[in-house]
Amino acid sequence: MTSRLIVACVLAALVCAGPLAAFERNSGKYGAMFYWWYTELPAGVQAPPQFPWDARDAAWWSAVVREARDGGLGYLAADAWGADTTADPALLAPLVAAIDRSAPGLKVALFDDTTSEVLRKNQARGHGWTLDVRFDLSDLAGTGEGGLRYFYDEQWKRFFQTVPPQYRLTIDGRPVVFMWHGGFEWYTRQDSFHTMIDALRQATRRDFNVDPFVIVEESWSRLDPALRVEGLFDWFDPGRSFATLMPWNGFRVGQVVPGYDCRVCIPPVPVVARQDGRLYQAGLEAVAPGSDLVLIDGIDNLDENAQLLTSPVWGRLYLAITKWFAANVP
Repeated sequence: MTSRLIVACVLAALVCAGPLAAFERNSGKYGAMFYWWYTELPAGVQAPPQFPWDARDAAWWSAVVREARDGGLGYLAADAWGADTTADPALLAPLVAAIDRSAPGLKVALFDDTTSEVLRKNQARGHGWTLDVRFDLSDLAGTGEGGLRYFYDEQWKRFFQTVPPQYRLTIDGRPVVFMWHGGFEWYTRQDSFHTMIDALRQATRRDFNVDPFVIVEESWSRLDPALRVEGLFDWFDPGRSFATLMPWNGFRVGQVVPGYDCRVCIPPVPVVARQDGRLYQAGLEAVAPGSDLVLIDGIDNLDENAQLLTSPVWGRLYLAITKWFAANVP
């Protein structure tokens, strides 16, 4: 099916929801996950992009940013793994430079991949790069198996030092930080997550004079009922869901995947078939009208065949669908 026909189907099928709450964004509400540790095409890629795949080249950053611009995206959520990793937020300067060159106005949000805090803590504690030793969320001082520094000094602080204020996605003037899920088996004292958030918020206010707009994966709200954040998102689950809408305190986050195929993963997970764009279109139809913010996985997720990028396999189909929604369901 051609991209023109797909977009025509969108026009015919879209049913809009009621008015949204009055949250002020400094960019469009549609954004996508951004990954930047690549030096070559990963194994199992089914639809290679149309430009060389090496993030060591400035041209790679410009190409990804242009695709985000052409798809009408308002922001990229940088999937950060913290200090001394290939996804260190301190390595995002080329993204800022590419935005200047190719997509002025595109914003950046931090996506704190909380798997990394557990791994980095264990590495520092001599346990190795493993999730087997849990992270104690009540241990802010880091005297045992925890530490605020793994979240703040090695992650949040490095993002805010690298991405200047004018490039950050904000809601009501507050920079957006997404946080990954609360994998029960990775943590002890899950009910102390709210104290970690409070400490992160206090440190960010102290060092950068901003109060972050924190959006966490919904599992944290079940693990810690005392959670105090601005929003929740519900990540898609292959075999169960491909689009979700999560309200929290009047703020609603939609999450959508255009497709997903990670048969090379260990262990392999169910495939979410793209259906020539129909799955992605249906997901956006379902959640975009009722969302204040939409998070898509992702602009360049080639590892799991969940990308939006132009490809000889489907042309610009996924960018065209995204751009239509960005223009017509803002």
